[in-house]
Amino acid sequence: MNGPISLRLLNTGALLASQYALDELTPELIADTIGLSAEQFATQFGSVDGYLLELNQQFLDYIAARLLRENGGSASGLPRLCRATSLQLDICLEHRALQNLLAEARRELPLVGRAFQRRDHSLSLTTGASLKALGCANAASIARVYHLMVLETIRIEGENGAPNPALRRALDDFLAHAVPASPVGFAIAKAA
Repeated sequence: MNGPISLRLLNTGALLASQYALDELTPELIADTIGLSAEQFATQFGSVDGYLLELNQQFLDYIAARLLRENGGSASGLPRLCRATSLQLDICLEHRALQNLLAEARRELPLVGRAFQRRDHSLSLTTGASLKALGCANAASIARVYHLMVLETIRIEGENGAPNPALRRALDDFLAHAVPASPVGFAIAKAA
């Protein structure tokens, strides 16, 4: 869904998330926030669910683009995976209100939940391939569990509004113990 109207609507996501709960969002409210009619909103998204589906996609794409920009030049390996997770956690905290709204939408709205599950599964496969390349036994299973741990850390940090250093260390430790690494590689992972 492209065009100036949908871009304006999607850019209101953070503002709406900071002011309203999921059950307060209506087509009229979203459209009014940026000066559109409910009819224009309906033409672009069909419903609040459709808007939240697009907002969820935009946010996930934003995270992926930022990870690529800020971590893409790093050498592959355990430190890169750990750094990507740290960046993802930081991004979710920076956009805490939006992350929390979308997390609620993923739980409450099947359409948004299924789209997120597909994206998360794809990310798990990518991480699994990276772990397999590093010699990790059961890489696919380890990657899936790891992503569930990351999602739980995002939830906890989002509720508290601050990083949780103990959980972040636990994520790094989990990967470090899953990957057979040389002492140098392990030390690098611990320092990341």
